[in-house]
Amino acid sequence: MLCLSIPALPLAQVQQLVEKSEMVEIRLDLLRPTIEEVQQLFSVHGKKMIATCRQGYHTEVERANLLKAAIDAGCAYVDLEIDASVFFLDCLIPYAKAKACKLILSYHNYEETPDRESLELNIIEAKACGADIVKIATNVNTPQDMARLFALYAHYQNIIVIGMGENAKISRPASLFLGAPFTYVSPDGAEATALGQFSESEMREIMRWM
Repeated sequence: MLCLSIPALPLAQVQQLVEKSEMVEIRLDLLRPTIEEVQQLFSVHGKKMIATCRQGYHTEVERANLLKAAIDAGCAYVDLEIDASVFFLDCLIPYAKAKACKLILSYHNYEETPDRESLELNIIEAKACGADIVKIATNVNTPQDMARLFALYAHYQNIIVIGMGENAKISRPASLFLGAPFTYVSPDGAEATALGQFSESEMREIMRWM
């Protein structure tokens, strides 16, 4: 399954993309909607939507409130960083569980791919916190980095492991064949939300030949 990761676009265009896609990730940190717009967006198609609000633009309280609004409106998943503050995780994990919203706990490293033990510790910690899916995304600098990421699929279920950067683009289509429940793509003609991300059309063309 392909999950369309939607960047900063006009709300009307976002709604059109949601309507025609099988699954979408709404990057609230990029879209920067109001609470009312979040409620409007997620209340209609929430069952196929992931709510994500990365660190940087909003305060912890603002991020929590936006994600709570998406959960209340019925989003299927909420994506939280495994290394977020204790306040943030303690605020949102029980809230999501109480509302039957599935939990993605994600680890990002934009500099390197850590050793295997470190990667596995992140997965174990995330699962102990109640993650339904664990997402690992790291920058790939060598072929050995890519091999370490792929090896995780042999030992863990319900994970999405993605290499970032030009050296790791193959990880995105390959993840579907290795066991990931879905992989992320960008809308055609729009800016990607991560390094090395394919557009939806590019990914579908690649998958035709795999």
